Amino acid sequence: MKILVTGSSGYYSQILCNFLSENGYLCYGVDLLEGERSNLIGYTKLDLLDKKTLRKIFEKNQFSAVIHLASQIDFAVKKQSDLYFNNLQSTKNILALSKEFGIKKIIFTSSNSIYLGNDKEIIGELDIPVPIDEYGRSKIDCENILNECKSELDINIIRCPNIIDSGRVGMLSILFELLQSNSTLWMLKGGEVRHQTIYAEDLNKAILKLLQYSGSTVHNIGCDEVKNFKEIFNYLIELSKSNSKLRCVPDFIVLPLLKLAYRFNLSPLGPYQFRMLTRDFRFDTNKIKRDLNWFPEKNNAETLGIAFDFFLKNENVIKNKKSANSGAVNLGILKILKIIKF
Repeated sequence: MKILVTGSSGYYSQILCNFLSENGYLCYGVDLLEGERSNLIGYTKLDLLDKKTLRKIFEKNQFSAVIHLASQIDFAVKKQSDLYFNNLQSTKNILALSKEFGIKKIIFTSSNSIYLGNDKEIIGELDIPVPIDEYGRSKIDCENILNECKSELDINIIRCPNIIDSGRVGMLSILFELLQSNSTLWMLKGGEVRHQTIYAEDLNKAILKLLQYSGSTVHNIGCDEVKNFKEIFNYLIELSKSNSKLRCVPDFIVLPLLKLAYRFNLSPLGPYQFRMLTRDFRFDTNKIKRDLNWFPEKNNAETLGIAFDFFLKNENVIKNKKSANSGAVNLGILKILKIIKF
């Protein structure tokens, strides 16, 4: 089976393409950035807004399915309105060409960002999305556009929390640099907040099952045994032998300062991170377990441990990464946290 993978140079995309290649699938990649190509049968560097060039790729290849992973994320763009337009129009182009060339399946990775404004701790597929940023709005509107055509082709939407594995850095570089510097780790809400993640290999297995699944679906996915931040930080400190200490601060003091710093581009932390640090979040994964006979292997602490170990061993390589999730972010004013050790 030949599959078109959008965003193929991205952090998770490369993991998925390796996995699918090992399982006998032929992956053709498209992306704005250069990336690893050894796991691909073909690659074209292009903007998905370029429908003319994209059509030529569909004409030259007989794809059985499209895995649509490409999307711009909030801290990687200058204008949020551009992010929304690009994500939406890219999806429209993929959908239109898939219909034109008779492709029977599109797998779309959506996000827990569509629920940033929903206060429920455990969220199911039927709970109402409440996006509060352009990334979340783009994801739910892409879902809606795709679902309008689910009677014509299989539309498989899988809503993901943060995808973590070896090589994942991005916003995690803030935590990793603090641990590496033996700096104090500051926690809100007493460190009791729980935030779900998904191990990349667990997501791979779900997507493989969806490729073999007949019908349109919407599924939430995430790890079981969701550890709180205090448990995660202690796990990482022990794993790395860091001398970092845990300290708690009141969120009613810190959050306004963080939001102000974000507003004036002094900090990379935005709405998604504010929710993650202050409110529990977990997807109810009973439906995907039931429908696909899928079960996760690693919890959120274990996956972060894998990512941190990679960071420590590959710091020089990470500095040269351009991918939003594979490279480290600019800490901005948060650099001051590296010198606080008590």
